[in-house]
Amino acid sequence: MKKLAIIAIILTLAGCSARQNESAPAVEVDLTAMPPAPPQQTMEAIASPEPEPRSGSAADASAEKVAQKFIKTGRIEFETEDVDLTRETILASVKANGGYIGRDDEERSGSAISYTIVAHVPAARFETFLSSATKGVTDFRHKSISNEDVTAQYVDTESRLKTKKEIENRYRALLIKASTVQDILEIEEQLGEIRTDIEATEAQFKQLNRDVKYATLHIVFFRDIQTSSPFLTEIADALGEGADNIRAFVIVLAGIWPFVLLAIGLVIALSWFKKRREASRKAAPSLEIP
Repeated sequence: MKKLAIIAIILTLAGCSARQNESAPAVEVDLTAMPPAPPQQTMEAIASPEPEPRSGSAADASAEKVAQKFIKTGRIEFETEDVDLTRETILASVKANGGYIGRDDEERSGSAISYTIVAHVPAARFETFLSSATKGVTDFRHKSISNEDVTAQYVDTESRLKTKKEIENRYRALLIKASTVQDILEIEEQLGEIRTDIEATEAQFKQLNRDVKYATLHIVFFRDIQTSSPFLTEIADALGEGADNIRAFVIVLAGIWPFVLLAIGLVIALSWFKKRREASRKAAPSLEIP
């Protein structure tokens, strides 16, 4: 009995060992055949890009778009001893600072001579231009400088222009797919309207860019003309009044010219009648009394 029990235990152990050996390779095969676990971290990285590099570039692009935009304008007025020299100095300063002249007017009167110059210079060189153009001027009759923030207007105009162009592209895509004449005509009409809006918005945007890029300065400078002698001034005024009186007399005379001609005719007629009467008296024989 003991021998049988020992043999049974050995067989049982052998069977268990054989089952373990059979199951082990099966597990290895299953593990090898199974696909690798999905790379969860990689999928998350695709779904949400890495924050540091991408956010940095986006921040830079955003900063460029919302960079503050200003329109700088100014007006100055001052008196100068030599208006011609001052004008030459201003024109040379405009050219040296890469600007251009928008207006150059001269006005002369009996008591003063003045110039009005509107200069456009790059905004970055506005202070340099102002300093060089008014070199030596210490007393300004008027001086004002403004710096208007147009960032919101700039961004809004740029955004509207981009949106209108996207709409135009969509209409062009629809025009390619249109199959009926009515659809084609309707889409072309919409394209014409959106193109008009785009051109108007582009013109506004270009003008806004020019105003931002170039600062504008209105410069008015003048010199009073003073006569050395009051007597000469009175003579000049009297001559002017005399000319006005002559002009007034001629105007009145032009209004009564028929009566003037009639009066001249009467004078001529009376003069002729008088001469003829005197001639007839001389021709008549004189009566002598003995």
